[in-house]
Amino acid sequence: MKIYTFFFIAITFFARGNLSAQNSAGWKFKDSNAADTTVVHINSTYLLLGTLNDYAGRKWGAKQGLFDRYYPYEKPLMKFVDSLAKRDFKVSLTEKDGCYFNDTLSEKMNSFYKGSDLIDSLLYINKQNTLSFLLGVYYRSGSKISNEIYKIQLTNSPKHRECYEILKQLGCDDIYFKRLNNIPTIYIIYFKATLPIIKYFDTIEREKEKLAGSFLASSRKNISMADYKKQLEEYYNDEYRMIKGLFGSKK
Repeated sequence: MKIYTFFFIAITFFARGNLSAQNSAGWKFKDSNAADTTVVHINSTYLLLGTLNDYAGRKWGAKQGLFDRYYPYEKPLMKFVDSLAKRDFKVSLTEKDGCYFNDTLSEKMNSFYKGSDLIDSLLYINKQNTLSFLLGVYYRSGSKISNEIYKIQLTNSPKHRECYEILKQLGCDDIYFKRLNNIPTIYIIYFKATLPIIKYFDTIEREKEKLAGSFLASSRKNISMADYKKQLEEYYNDEYRMIKGLFGSKK
């Protein structure tokens, strides 16, 4: 029996490089397969903005000082966010009932929203910001289908519109958008990434591997890890063939 209910993350079995903190202006990423070092400048504010769980909108059911809500398997993501908050914003997050609270970061994130929707003009200031935002979305809600094909899948999230527009703005010619009118509504964006997008995404693959491992551990239930991975591989192989066919039909 195949599994078709994986809406949040993909499996990454091998790390693509080495990530280390450089300073608040960016991270230094060295591709282990290249002779040179590529510096990718990541804006930490926009990265965090991209990771937010804005199910039904940012302010739905929000409590005072709420930074974000997390699912039980997202402990690795929480650890990453907490370290980023301490390093780049010099603040401490308080955890309660699967949520992080901090007045400063909560206000900063809320300033990007008008009601339940992102304020587009604040996103499109420069390429570094949009790539950093897209990286945050990919970290929490993305999957790598092949070396150039990626997927972002969002549930009841208004930011699918911004993701689609950012991808177009960044030069992605092949984008396939799908809306599943389920309860809740699911938005899926498949796309062929440009080289700058791939370089940004590569910096987070090791963290995504930790997140994927946590998801696997919480989801496999009564089957072995080997069988579970085999089922996932079958699912992603089917998905790859499907999306490769879609992109091929556009040419």
